[in-house]
Amino acid sequence: MMDKSWVHLNRVTDEYLVGASNFIKIAAKNLGYPHKMLCPCKNCRNLSHQEMSIVYEHIVINGVDPTYTIWFHHGEDIIEDETDESLNDGEAYDLYITDYRHDENFEESAQPALDDEWKQQVNDANSHLYDGCTKYTKLSSIVALYKRKTIHSWSDTSFNGLLEIISDMLPSPNVLLKSVY
Repeated sequence: MMDKSWVHLNRVTDEYLVGASNFIKIAAKNLGYPHKMLCPCKNCRNLSHQEMSIVYEHIVINGVDPTYTIWFHHGEDIIEDETDESLNDGEAYDLYITDYRHDENFEESAQPALDDEWKQQVNDANSHLYDGCTKYTKLSSIVALYKRKTIHSWSDTSFNGLLEIISDMLPSPNVLLKSVY
């Protein structure tokens, strides 16, 4: 976890300046020392890549975006909290059904088919990446890879190439997607 105690300090204090400098150093290391990184200042809000010196200036002048609390764009790991009130399968299913009910062609008789389709999709997402793999599911692996794709601004073409190579490296059979299309 990255130190964030400095972000709420007055931006002219030495502690804030040191914290901002350390943030740049740690983020650069976490990201593999890229030429540019996403700027987390209040104005850029992680929507614009800037050179490290500019990111530092923006953080000091504008402050860090207060809604950016898990610094995943800068290498901080997302730790799933057991007590987090995230969407569970039942809630996700309710959203799925609600979406279908807004469809003009939805019929109540389609409900059992949707139940089966939903169960199949959940089972598919939760399937192990390959036999014996306990660390990644189909869904968690593709989310982890898409996170890297986003952080490093990979093109779809390069990402597809990576998916093909990784799929070939994994034991067969595996359920890793082979393309973004």
